[in-house]
Amino acid sequence: MSYMSLAVLSLHWRNEGETRIDQFLNKCDLAINNIQRIKMRADGLKSDLNCEPPDLEEKFVKCMHQLEQFNVLITGFNISVKNLEERRLLEQNQEDHTSHVAETSPSPSPVHDNTPVMTTATAHLQPVNLMDVLSEPAPSKSSACFNQCPPQVVKPRKVPKEDQMLITFSSNSCSSESVPRNNEVTSKEVQCELLEEVKQLTIKSPAPSPLDFFKLPAQKVLDVDHVYPATITCIDEASFWVITDYIDEVFTLMSSVNEYYEHTHIDLTPEELRCLVYCCYYDVESKTYYRGMIFKIIEGDEVGAEVFLVDTGEIHTTTFANIQPLQPQFCRTPPYARCCHLAGIEFIDQQNKDLLDKQQLFLKDYIGRQCSIKVDDNSSESLGVYVILPSNVILNNLLVDEGLALSIDKPQPKKLTVKGPPELKPVSDSELDLTQCPEYEDPVEAVTGYSNRDEADICKHYKGGPSKTCFKGSRCTKKHILKHPDGWTLDRVGVVTKVRSVPLPAPGTWHKVLVTYVCHFDRVYVQFIKEKPREEIPSFGVILPPTTLEGLVRDMNSPAAKMAYKPLQLTPAPGELVAALYPPDGNWYRARVLTVTRADQNVEVFYIDYGNVMWVQEDAVRQLEARFLSLPAQAVRCVLAGVTKRSNDSKQWADAKQFLRSITEELVIDAHIMGREYDELIVELLDKDGYNVAEQLAAHGMVTLTEYSVIDDTNVTRKMVAA
Repeated sequence: MSYMSLAVLSLHWRNEGETRIDQFLNKCDLAINNIQRIKMRADGLKSDLNCEPPDLEEKFVKCMHQLEQFNVLITGFNISVKNLEERRLLEQNQEDHTSHVAETSPSPSPVHDNTPVMTTATAHLQPVNLMDVLSEPAPSKSSACFNQCPPQVVKPRKVPKEDQMLITFSSNSCSSESVPRNNEVTSKEVQCELLEEVKQLTIKSPAPSPLDFFKLPAQKVLDVDHVYPATITCIDEASFWVITDYIDEVFTLMSSVNEYYEHTHIDLTPEELRCLVYCCYYDVESKTYYRGMIFKIIEGDEVGAEVFLVDTGEIHTTTFANIQPLQPQFCRTPPYARCCHLAGIEFIDQQNKDLLDKQQLFLKDYIGRQCSIKVDDNSSESLGVYVILPSNVILNNLLVDEGLALSIDKPQPKKLTVKGPPELKPVSDSELDLTQCPEYEDPVEAVTGYSNRDEADICKHYKGGPSKTCFKGSRCTKKHILKHPDGWTLDRVGVVTKVRSVPLPAPGTWHKVLVTYVCHFDRVYVQFIKEKPREEIPSFGVILPPTTLEGLVRDMNSPAAKMAYKPLQLTPAPGELVAALYPPDGNWYRARVLTVTRADQNVEVFYIDYGNVMWVQEDAVRQLEARFLSLPAQAVRCVLAGVTKRSNDSKQWADAKQFLRSITEELVIDAHIMGREYDELIVELLDKDGYNVAEQLAAHGMVTLTEYSVIDDTNVTRKMVAA
């Protein structure tokens, strides 16, 4: 071969090698992109697990199956790279061994080597393509760690020629079954010793358990001195049960329950029955299914239970064959039955059985009748009510007229003729003992009951002057403050009174709002429905202020937050922002103090995120932490556009407020912004069917409508607020 032809051939080989290397680099870039895509998809599985508890089971199984496929792909890639590294080490060892034999040969002349030559693994290894490994998700038999833990590689030990064995591979994977034990290159992952047992586990979708049950939401607290439409469902001696919601809603729920359980039946064992709390009870006589709550398990020849029907108030004893687990789609509405007792009366002789039977027979005539109830007392589970029949006759008075009950006159508070604080009551001279009166050194504390705490910290020798000190000079440890000539000092305790408000939208825009509270026949409080931002999960030990109302309520009612609440140092002042307990659900919310009564130690608070007002005990008010002030107040007051009062009758206002509450409260509706004032909006509300709420009030003769239009204030740059 000539010199020129050898140069051309070398150039051809070089170009061909560079071309193939470039192709391989492109495939590597593609592999890197595919691995990045798999990594992003695996990271996206975390967001799929942020779902409701009923859907978490299905999402978890899907995520685990997909993650198992990703593990197979990445494991195959890692095994292929490991095979290449092991082959390179074997070839390097073979080259070192050949050079060592050549150097120790006693003859300087070349001779034929008749000794057995070690066959390397390349004679039996098939070529490995990394792209094929990524494209074929075949399970790998390798013991490599899924987490790519750094292995402790033991270098191959050199052995004499006569002890060497051929290393053969029966498959493409470097499994432990295909490699001889005495010449195996071991790699032990210290961090993953438990992985072998985990591999034997198989992920299976668990079958739906019949014991899954859900809690029913709590009932709304009825307001005192309000009249509600009701239907009497059950009489139980002195107590009775009523449904205050619309009877059509109850009928729709009962129809859905019966339609579902007529085609679905789950066989429960006695052990599974003991785990249930809420259930669905089948009444054999009426052939109807009811929502119920298990009161007591009856042990005997046949296991049974006492079931309380939460929508009627009745109690039935049945066998476990008539009980089914309550499905979650029937747990979205609270119990409809409310326990009540007749207010203002007292039954005669509860020990007389004949009289009790007459009372029961008299009251049972009103089961299933439509009536109205006026709440007199809502402080206990049993509501004290006055039952108003359709003929405007009060059932409480009928029992008194029939001689079955006695009227109870409420004690009237006595008028005090003395001046001074209301907690002081007049006493006679014989009852007054001066020796039992407390002694005070401070006249201010004796008269007002207030002890100024900073008096002890102020130096009484300081008389003012440019030196700003007393005769003790730097040795004095007191505060050098010039007191008032009358001797008074001023204690100040800083409190939080300001929180940002939600920006009011521009007139003419449409928004989805949630009506949280109806405060008058023409005014409501709403929350604007916005797209919920994705909450950022902070690092461990980092506390971030909540950015949504759901996050705020969750953080304020966490066990750690409840334990950290501090009591107020002084009596809460009007306008102070506090954390107040909401008695109906037992949760803490942000609130603003309105009024305080020292006589009964009650505080009137306004919940700034919902708009409702309630009286709570003073020990149910705590200091509000600074991290709960970053979120603006969510409740916005709105006035219905064009709505004016029809008369000055307060009862008509109460009826209009009650009707407005029934069609808007706790519902998501559309709001058309007609105008905006300093802290409220003028809106036009449309219900879910598209009907104007104000026109519905006018159609029932409760309000009068006037003409209105959108008040554009885009060009208004300054407004004057008159205090």
